[in-house]
Order: sequence, then structure tokens, then C-alpha cells
Amino acid sequence: MSGLFAPEGLLGRALSRFTELLTLSCLWLLCSIPLLTMGASMTALYTMTMRMVRKEEGKIAGGFLQAFRANLKASTWIHLLLSLLGVFLGLYWMAVGILPGAVKPFFRGASLLFWVLWLMEVTFVYAVQARFDNTIWNIMKNAWLMAAGNLPFFLLILLITGLPVWIFFLNIGLFLRLLPAWIFLWPGMCAWLNSFLFHRCFRRYIPDPPEE
Repeated sequence: MSGLFAPEGLLGRALSRFTELLTLSCLWLLCSIPLLTMGASMTALYTMTMRMVRKEEGKIAGGFLQAFRANLKASTWIHLLLSLLGVFLGLYWMAVGILPGAVKPFFRGASLLFWVLWLMEVTFVYAVQARFDNTIWNIMKNAWLMAAGNLPFFLLILLITGLPVWIFFLNIGLFLRLLPAWIFLWPGMCAWLNSFLFHRCFRRYIPDPPEE
């Protein structure tokens, strides 16, 4: 029984992981308050959760802040570009609404397709930025290609990430009762769960180490 409560026991490891995810969630929230830096905050979050999955994690707060500073410029540009594109797609969706009925289905379908392509990019790009060193253009291009080449992973990651939204529409009472958890724990937990899928997805793009 004493082993259960030891630092290396089941409960000790669970509490340690809970504390780490809570810390990461709070750091993500603080670094995302200036909305301009949300991209760098997402990249730093995925940097740490993917290290956890690979059992490489070190100091949680220090590692997060180091990754945040290292990716601030590139991730901010990516965030700006995707935000502007999202605004454009939103305006396009509204503009389609005023078109005549005969042509509206075609443009509505095109709008939905563009939204799916945008979601594929947004879902993968910060994890790709966290895992691979490359130029901004190549990060964005490769993120979309990886999402397109791993559609089951994309759909599952989208399902996990959107869990609060699904619960909001299915049971708003439950959503409100869990609101503190959505705010202070879910960002880190969501990234951690997604990182298991990203880790499996990215393995095919990482060459095996040379044999000695």
C-alpha cells in the first residue's frame, strides 16, 4: 500500500502529472493573454507535452518559457497569417449568405471546404513547429501535408480538442460545472492527449538514428 503513495507509485505519478498539466495550462493562459502571442504559447505547450510523451521532460516552467522565447517570432507570424485567413473565411461565409439561391450551394460548399483545409492547418501547425526546425513557409506547408496524409489522426485530434464544444452543445449544465477544469486544466491535458497521436504521426517523418 505504501508503494501506491510513493513518488514512483501509481498515485504519486498521477498527482505529479496532474500538477505538471495544471502548471502548463496556467502558463499557456498567461502567455496567451496578449492574443498576439497565442501561437508561441501553443508551440511551447506542445513542446513540453511531446517531451512528456517521449519521457524527456525536465523543468516544466523553465522549459515552457524557453520554448516560448525560442519560437516567439515564427509562431507569431504563423498565428497572424492563420488569424487573418480565418477572418477572411468568416467574411466569405457571410458574403455567400447574400448570394442568389441558385449559386449559393456551390459557394457554400466551397466555403466549407476552405474551412476544413484551414482547420487541418491550425490543428497540426503548432505541433509541427514544436517538433521540427524549418522555415515558416515549410512548417505551414508540411503541417497541411501531414494532416492530409494522416486524416484519421487529424479527425481524432479534432475530436479531442473540440471536447468542450461538444459538451457545451450536448449538456450546457455539465459544461458550466466543469468550467474551472476547462480553463485551468484542459489546455495542458488536451495538448498532452493530442501529443500521443502527434508522436505516432510524426515518427514516419523522423529518420531512424544511425547504427553504431
